[in-house]
Amino acid sequence: MAMPATFVIALGSTNAAKRRAVWHATGRQPRCVAVPSGVAPQPLSAVETVRGAIHRARAALAAVPGATLGLGLEGGVDHDAAHTGRWHLLSVCAAWDGRMLQVAHGVRMPLPDVVGERLAAGGVELASIMDALFGRTGSNHAEGAYGLLTGGALTRASVFRDAVVAALAPWCSPPYAGRDPVA
Repeated sequence: MAMPATFVIALGSTNAAKRRAVWHATGRQPRCVAVPSGVAPQPLSAVETVRGAIHRARAALAAVPGATLGLGLEGGVDHDAAHTGRWHLLSVCAAWDGRMLQVAHGVRMPLPDVVGERLAAGGVELASIMDALFGRTGSNHAEGAYGLLTGGALTRASVFRDAVVAALAPWCSPPYAGRDPVA
């Protein structure tokens, strides 16, 4: 992704999978900083997940001197009561430069019923459920639930990468700035 050369990216997380996602999306190492999401440790709705990503993006930009863009990546789950009755895994990227906010989503994926039941019971994060199901520890810093459930066809980093690319498009693509690339 062609970004302005002067951009310094602040990432509101020290999570290795999120750092890899930004690297793969931009070809740049972000300046990582641990900031609070302002939401529950396990966001249980799309709205809460977006709110956490926005909070991280704003806090990252404020926390990293010289940064021109703050990114907040937040994973969450959401219950689809209207259509499938299932819990879904989702990933969100918020990008904030101090003037413009963009929010984009990665893949939204259905979760197995056993996982949804444990989430609905409350008090446990998805990472803990997945680690227990697959006999792992720290999978949320590696392939994540996406990777565990797809045999590696998707990973946490790849899904967040797509969300980062989509969120950054307004800074990188001429039509967003009102420039006609064909003219």
